[in-house]
Amino acid sequence: MSRVALITGGNGITGSAILEHLVNNTTAKEWSRIIVTSRSPFQTTVCDDRISFIPLDFSEPSNIVAQKMRSECSSVTHAYFSSYIHKDEFTELNRANEALFENFLDALIAVAPNLENCTLQTGGKYYNVHLGPVPSPAREDLPRIESPIGNFYFQQEDHLFKRQKDQKWTWNVNRPEAIIGYTSKPNGMNSALTFALYFMVCKELGAEASMPTNQTYFNGYDAVSDSRLIADLTIYASTHEKFSSTQVFAKESPVEGILQLEFRLAEWVKDKREVWDRICDKAGMPTAKATWDAGTWAFQDRVFQRTWYATLSISKARKFGWTGYVDSYDSFRHAFEKLKELKQILNVEL
Repeated sequence: MSRVALITGGNGITGSAILEHLVNNTTAKEWSRIIVTSRSPFQTTVCDDRISFIPLDFSEPSNIVAQKMRSECSSVTHAYFSSYIHKDEFTELNRANEALFENFLDALIAVAPNLENCTLQTGGKYYNVHLGPVPSPAREDLPRIESPIGNFYFQQEDHLFKRQKDQKWTWNVNRPEAIIGYTSKPNGMNSALTFALYFMVCKELGAEASMPTNQTYFNGYDAVSDSRLIADLTIYASTHEKFSSTQVFAKESPVEGILQLEFRLAEWVKDKREVWDRICDKAGMPTAKATWDAGTWAFQDRVFQRTWYATLSISKARKFGWTGYVDSYDSFRHAFEKLKELKQILNVEL
C-alpha cells in the first residue's frame, strides 16, 4: 500500500524541505498523497498533483483540529511535525509549543487509523545549548538537563511517548541544529539569509565583513544542519524499521561559559536599512527590499556570543544505515544560490 504524508509547518524550512524531497525523489506508487498544513497561506517551490493543502491552527483544541482534519487526513500513514510558535516570554513559549504538538498528535490519532509513524522535530535546544556548555558532540542518550526557564521539547517528547504506548504506529525524534536552507518566502529561522544580508551590505559599503563573535567561538567548531539532509534523514528514518521508536540526532580567549561579542549585529543593523534599499534599487529588484525584515540579527548575536560549541552527534543514524552528507560550506553556498533564484537576495557574488 502506498504511503500518505502529512507535513506540518509547510511554509517553514524543514516542512518545505520534506515536501520538496518527497516530490523530487518519490513516485505516486510510493507516496500517493502529500498533505501539507500551515497557519499562513501556503507557498511552495514545487508542483505536484499529489500535494494538497489544509489551513490548520494547532493552537486550537484537539477536537476542533480533528474536525478540520478528518476528511483530508483519514488516510495518513506518516506524519512529520515541525511547527513552532515564537513567544518572547519563556513561560508562554513553553506553554504554547507544548499545546501545539499535543493538539496536533491527539487530533491525528483520532482521525488517522492507518498511521504508521509520527516524527517529531526538536533541535539543539533540547540539550540547552543556548544556555551553556554541553557535552560535544551531544548524543541522544544524554540525560535531560532541567533549566529554570523550562524546555518544551521535553513535554512534546513525553506526550509522544505516552500516546504511542500500546499503539501499532512508531515514532522518531530528530534533533537538527542551526538549520540552513530556503523557503518560497523570506524566513528568519535561517542563518544563511541573515549572513547574506550582512555580507551584501558590507560589500556595498566597502567595509570588511568582520566576524561578530569572540575568539573562543571563532576558533572552535559548531553544528549546522542542511535542510535537504534533514528531509532525507527524516523520510529515511520514518520508513526504515531500525529507526522505529528511537531518537536520532541528530584575541584573548574568554572563560568558557560566559557570553562575549566583539560587536553586536543588532546594533550594527540599526542604520543599514537604507543601504539595503539602495542595493535593491541599483539592481532593479525593489521587491527584494522586504527580505530585510526577515534578518534575525538578535538571534545571531545570541549564537555568536557563546564561548562554547554545540555539535550534535549523528552516529546512531550512521549505524542504522543513513549516509547523507553535505559539506557545511557547500550548504551555505547552495542556500545563497536558492535565495538568489527566489529573488530574495540579489544575484551578485558574496
